[in-house]
Amino acid sequence: MIPDPTPTERLTLRPLTAADEAALLRFRGNPEVTRHLSHAPLGAAENSTRLRTMLSRAEASTPEQFDLCWAVVLRATGEVIGDARTWTAEAPPAPGPIPAGAAALGYLIHPDHHGHGYGREAAGALVRWLFEDRGIGTVLAGVYEPNLPSRRLLEALGFVPDHYFTAAQDRAGKGLPSWRYRLDRPPAAGPPTGHN
Repeated sequence: MIPDPTPTERLTLRPLTAADEAALLRFRGNPEVTRHLSHAPLGAAENSTRLRTMLSRAEASTPEQFDLCWAVVLRATGEVIGDARTWTAEAPPAPGPIPAGAAALGYLIHPDHHGHGYGREAAGALVRWLFEDRGIGTVLAGVYEPNLPSRRLLEALGFVPDHYFTAAQDRAGKGLPSWRYRLDRPPAAGPPTGHN
């Protein structure tokens, strides 16, 4: 069993469940939210299919090859205000194209909760979890070039631009240029605490 990230001062990050479907639709179906995501706004059926796929991938995950989605929950109210994803493979337990020792990170927060630092808090907690608990050496994150708030968030966490992709290279069909950012585990992070 893969342990959850440690809660932050204001947030809990827990695995998504089927009960989160309606909460996910609030942001995954929102054009403002999905403008800089790899998919268009999702309808109810598409959202349900996506969630089932993510739950199936999580179920098949191992400590080494995983694809996990997290509900970002306000500790004070229990409200799901966003979701996040950490993965080494898109079809676990089989390895994916992400280099060995690396993992990818994605995150989103509903616009009603922007401007409060929740995205940075959630992403920072997941980076620590990947480094300290999973033993990941490098965290990668893709972001469309026009998404300046997300780029600033990554840079505030210490990520640096690693690779530029032109609009013609966009495989998601958004037609936007993007950057891959990377953050290498600092030596002080030490070995992982365990692979339970």
